[in-house]
Amino acid sequence: MKLCNKKNSAISLLWASAILSAAILDAPQFLTLVLLPLLGFMSVLLLNKTSRV
Repeated sequence: MKLCNKKNSAISLLWASAILSAAILDAPQFLTLVLLPLLGFMSVLLLNKTSRV
């Protein structure tokens, strides 16, 4: 089981706020269907890369 550190918590809170604000503000389809998942995938890759080091 992985321990949760401050970096993971901060990134999780930022993503939650980005997704909620996109839903509440009725963001364009490009943002919700393409950009948010792409940015999410890149942040997961970045987190995995930094946790291995």
